Amino acid sequence: MTLFFYHPTCEQHDPGAAHSENKKRLTAIMSALKAKNLPNLRFVEMPMGSRETIELVHTKDYIDFVFASVPQEGYKEIEINEIVSEHDDGEVTTLSPQSGEALLRCAGGAVAAVDAVMKGPETKAFCATRPPGHHALTNKAMGFCVFSNAAIAARYAQKTYGIGKIVFVDFDVHHGNGTQQIFANDPSVCAISIHQLPLWPESGFAHETGCGNILNVPVAPDTAREDWLRIWKEKVLPRIAQEQPELLIINAGFDAHKDEPKAAQKLETADFITLTRDLATLANKHAKGRVISFLEGGYNLQALADSVVAHVTALGEAD
Repeated sequence: MTLFFYHPTCEQHDPGAAHSENKKRLTAIMSALKAKNLPNLRFVEMPMGSRETIELVHTKDYIDFVFASVPQEGYKEIEINEIVSEHDDGEVTTLSPQSGEALLRCAGGAVAAVDAVMKGPETKAFCATRPPGHHALTNKAMGFCVFSNAAIAARYAQKTYGIGKIVFVDFDVHHGNGTQQIFANDPSVCAISIHQLPLWPESGFAHETGCGNILNVPVAPDTAREDWLRIWKEKVLPRIAQEQPELLIINAGFDAHKDEPKAAQKLETADFITLTRDLATLANKHAKGRVISFLEGGYNLQALADSVVAHVTALGEAD
């Protein structure tokens, strides 16, 4: 069984219909899941989170800035993404009137997912978080991300349940620079990111190792699918096994898909089943099966919806 944490307010976070990270992403995912009527999927409403929970990761001044920036109407741009490659378009991180509640729902979903997998009996959860989070820094929005939902979950798990080692695995096609910045000096967390380089945000080189707790696995544009999967098995999976995490957190971006317009990788929908099964197998061995996955990127609506269905189905079959 996969617990699927969702709230309709996360669809109402609306940076504009022309923005690639628009509400149609979550609408497409929900439509695909409901059409499949998966027997191993249970929907759970994200509760409201709190500012205090967000403060486990982000600075008070930054949190104040974000909530003060939520507009009563229209849109408010809080960060411009620099164009650094042919796949980038200089889009902005934007808030709309429902963004404040959506951010609190995401934080609440992160906490509720931790509570659920720690208490059981279910040990696998997916959080349909919008805005996404893996580019968010402790004090700055970046790459459509405002707060790091996955990092909030990790800090809450450590504070509330005394979790020792946590491993993040980020297979979004863009480097998880926010996760790296938040945990770079924390040996209780290992952050692994496999991503395309060169590509925005032009970080995540192999020499960036934090305090020995960061593993960056850059892959070149147009890497053959078979080579990408080989790199995954040779570099990512052994490091997870070495770390023996008590909780595994996935930054689940689906933009390494071959149909993705913002990158140049070759993965197919079925490959996300493989990645998910690999991670669940390691979690079952080392982390009592505990996996929490957070929605990150993926901007081709059909590819995104199909890949999320594949991902949560594989999670639900993993116990």
